[in-house]
Amino acid sequence: MNTAKRQTWFQKNRLLWGGVLIVIFALLRIVQTNMWLRQFGSQNIQNSLAFFLFLLFWIVIMSVGLIAGGIVWLTGTSWRQLGWSRQGLPKAAVKGLLGFVLLYVNVVVWAMLQGNTKPPEMLTPSLSRIVLTAVFAFGLAAWVEENLYRGYWQPLLAKKMNIWLAIVAQAAVFSAAHVGYTWRLPDFGMLFIAGLILGWLRGRDGNLAAPFLAHGLFWMMGAFIVVR
Repeated sequence: MNTAKRQTWFQKNRLLWGGVLIVIFALLRIVQTNMWLRQFGSQNIQNSLAFFLFLLFWIVIMSVGLIAGGIVWLTGTSWRQLGWSRQGLPKAAVKGLLGFVLLYVNVVVWAMLQGNTKPPEMLTPSLSRIVLTAVFAFGLAAWVEENLYRGYWQPLLAKKMNIWLAIVAQAAVFSAAHVGYTWRLPDFGMLFIAGLILGWLRGRDGNLAAPFLAHGLFWMMGAFIVVR
């Protein structure tokens, strides 16, 4: 199958290909999680060159490979079609900050529902920890998931169904795709609500900067919290 035919197939089957990419991403994250735990003992951010190289490796595989290669190159989807635009950035920034607050409240509520009222162990981070957390938060976690779920897949679903059904559908898949990253049932409920919040921030054709900022800021809390 030559390049022209291959690209035509991906363009004609974008929704199906999005599902395939989600499965690939979920499997890669299982491998990443196991490597993280095996090499560093916990999923806490590590202040080391080895951890930076670990992040860089997965950025190349996921952020570049899956997003730039699997979506932009193979399907011919432009960055603008994914929701990246300079227009409306101030509004997107405000929505992103609101989304971050909602994501944090979501985590707190689910923790309280499980009877966990103990505050997390806080620390004063070094500059290197903040930088490494930002690389993970914005260069890997938020970048991959927002481009894949909210930037690419949600608008395709919205062409087949009502936008709110599309948001619910992508949130359900977003939650289920964390199997292997977590096995705790309440976590899937928390992730489903998070998917709804991030999907709402994106909407049908909103600026992807809003959910990207909310998602990234949420993970930035890892710079100030010890993860066991």
